[in-house]
Amino acid sequence: MLDYFSPARVETAGGQQDRQKEIRTLDDVPARYRAYPDFEKLTDDPAHRGDPNGKVLREAMAAAEADLSRAVKGPVTRSDTAYIDFYDGDGHPYDVKTPLSPSAGDRWAFDPASNAETILRQLDMEHPNKKTGAVEPVSVLIDTTYMTPKDRLDMWRELRKRTKENRSVLNNVREVNVKLDKPRENRLTALQILRRQRTER
Repeated sequence: MLDYFSPARVETAGGQQDRQKEIRTLDDVPARYRAYPDFEKLTDDPAHRGDPNGKVLREAMAAAEADLSRAVKGPVTRSDTAYIDFYDGDGHPYDVKTPLSPSAGDRWAFDPASNAETILRQLDMEHPNKKTGAVEPVSVLIDTTYMTPKDRLDMWRELRKRTKENRSVLNNVREVNVKLDKPRENRLTALQILRRQRTER
């Protein structure tokens, strides 16, 4: 039997905030996650019908990474409602949060208080377990890939400050950092590749 950390935390944030915007289509998703069983079903978000956008793809990557890194019990499956993002292997409901730190030159600052509030609001929610049907608290998976270490620490300070009376609520929080492929220079889109192939004939 595998050991699952309770709660699961990353050692530090990923510091990859400059790369968040790279994930826009399924082709941008690292092979590690595209190879995850039924990954395309993880990208079928009831809240965003049609082609999955970058947000949905990043949520699916985080859910798959949670299983692969044993932050949750797998396999993970996409929710059939718009109220949560996925279920773990035991049917527990999870919502994914992907805080973003500003990149160099951005004219905005990370807001630890509002990010903590968003997480705590979700932890106050309840949802039926997929397997048992019993209503239970929603857990939160935080993808810290696109945060700086400082912003992550500030967010956790805020979370602890706001849960002084009941710190156990934070046991329903898991963290992951997804594993991004090395940046590729001058990446071509599928349409650009097709056009190039036609001109080379």
